[in-house]
Amino acid sequence: MKKIDIITAHNIGIDYEAASLLGRGVALLLDLLAMLVYYLLIYFIVASMAFGSIWSGNFDMVVILFTILMLPLMFYSLICEYAFKGQSLGKLALGIRVVKLNGENADLNDYAMRWAFRLFDFWGSAGAFGAIFISTTEKGQRIGDILAQTVVVKNNPEQVYSIRDILNIKDRSKHEPTFLGVSKFTDDDMILIKNAITRVKKYPNEPHKQLVRDLAQKAADELSLDEVPQKKLTFLKTLLQDYIVLTR
Repeated sequence: MKKIDIITAHNIGIDYEAASLLGRGVALLLDLLAMLVYYLLIYFIVASMAFGSIWSGNFDMVVILFTILMLPLMFYSLICEYAFKGQSLGKLALGIRVVKLNGENADLNDYAMRWAFRLFDFWGSAGAFGAIFISTTEKGQRIGDILAQTVVVKNNPEQVYSIRDILNIKDRSKHEPTFLGVSKFTDDDMILIKNAITRVKKYPNEPHKQLVRDLAQKAADELSLDEVPQKKLTFLKTLLQDYIVLTR
């Protein structure tokens, strides 16, 4: 499972799980199935019109109509990913999407670059080049992704923080609660605090430090403290341990 660490424009790190090669392959197969269904639908519609009284004998008009109606197949991935913000029908079904390396949604030019290189990544090599690059590059990128500076990530990562993570912070049996009012908080509050602590340790930049300060201020206000403790990171860690002891 590849982890993609994206640094946003505000210098905040976000961890994503890269979509697996298998997941992207299944998504591609689903897209091909959707394209096949569309092709058959258009074929039978045009065929029925060709033999109808209106179009009978007008073969050139039938060919023109068929060509126009088939154009969406050529631009399928480009149209879908732009319309659904990084997801084709297959990606939507698999819960994966395309994002920029800075965490933002890709734009039309990015999707166009990815679409253009599908000819090389997939169709021209029967998927071999795409599979090799996705398997071997650090962020699971095919050539189209590398040039467009995009990655394909999971919408719902398999590894998320839970209250169990909080319970494993340290030995609870030797801890005497300091802030008894912490029991009014929720598991989600504690998970947010734990995430903030983890992020500031990994990326001790100013945005993450400011997040710790803001959380400490918010927690102090909720606990009706006269002032925020000077060591804010230690304060948040203490709140976590107090919460465990008081709510287990």
